[in-house]
Parts: sequence; structure tokens; C-alpha cells
Amino acid sequence: MPSSAPTTPTRAATACAALLLSALLGSGAAVAFDFEEVAKRAQAKAEKPYREPDQKPPKALAALTYDQYRDIRFRPDRALWRSEKLPFEVMFFHLGKFQTDPVMINEVTAQGVRHVRYRATEFDYGKNKLSPRAWGDIGFAGFRVHYPLHSEEYKDEVVVFLGASYFRALGAEQRYGLSARGLALDTVGGGGEELPRFSEFWLVKPEPGAETLTA
Repeated sequence: MPSSAPTTPTRAATACAALLLSALLGSGAAVAFDFEEVAKRAQAKAEKPYREPDQKPPKALAALTYDQYRDIRFRPDRALWRSEKLPFEVMFFHLGKFQTDPVMINEVTAQGVRHVRYRATEFDYGKNKLSPRAWGDIGFAGFRVHYPLHSEEYKDEVVVFLGASYFRALGAEQRYGLSARGLALDTVGGGGEELPRFSEFWLVKPEPGAETLTA
């Protein structure tokens, strides 16, 4: 669900939307949360004035240089669904430098909706001298989905969501994929473009052998 921060000082309307990665929730298993619920939440946000996120990352993260930020990497062995050997896996991006607005991640299963917490132990901080265990659940900057698109021996990075409403998706026989934008407002006319951002995601847990993923 993106929320919108206009570049103009008036901070006018909030634009909200949800991006559906596949058209179906899948196997027919009953879930207590679906796309209609996401749409309702988006509409409710769109009817209210824009508010900047209350939560900001620790100052130590915001002060990182570009190279220092890039030295923070998610540990692949901690990927969501890896331990269950599902076809899809999800890894997360850390907050810091330019990525300062947290994104909330939720997992949807037949049992309901679970908030995916940020845990410092799931990241390798490289050479950075940081104290991540004191931060608590600061959220994520975004996420990437992995799937064996080209080979059963390797799970490709098939879609990435990081920053604003931009995303990148990989198709069959592609090596980099297509970069696109989920929502663009007032890009012409001189009134000031609004820059919506994806602020919350719901990832529907796939079944064993699944070939599609819904987010």
C-alpha cells in the first residue's frame, strides 16, 4: 500500500494503491485477509491528509555513507520460507542512508495475518560499527523475492521493491528485468509531482510447488 508525499509544501492528497503480483490468492484455502481488505485500507488512507511516518531509523543508520549502507546485507539462510523449502523465498532490505521510511511487511496464511518483525540477527553489518540489538523492531526498507526461474539449482531475484513506488521484475530469459513505477501522480503540468511510496505489504504464503506469488 503506497502513501504519497507530494513535493509541494501543501502536502495535498494521499494516494494509495496495492500492487497484485498475481490475480489469484491460490489454492482456495480460507484466509482471513484478502485484496478487498487492502483496497479498503488504501481508500481510508486516501481520504486523509498525508502524514510523514512517525518512526525514523536510528541516527547512526541515517549517517551512513553510500558504501557503508551497501555493506549491510541480509543473511540468505534467514530468508522467509527457506526453512520450509517452499519455491519462493523473501529477503529484506535494511533501513539507512536514503532509505529512511520503514515499510511494514505482513505474512498472510490460512491462520490469519502475521507481522514480519525486523531482527538485527538476520543481517550482516559488514565493517560498520553499529549497535543494532538496541534498536528494536525498526522495520524494513523493502524486500526482494527469489524463485528458480531459470534453473532449479538457483533461485533468481525475480522482483524487488525498494524506495517510493518503484519496483523491478525479472521475466523468463531476462537477466536484469524491467524497472517500473506502481503509481505516478502529476508528472506534468508544473504543479509539483507527488511521489507515492509503498508503505505496507501483505505476502501470501505460497503452497509447496506454487508457481505464482501474491503480494
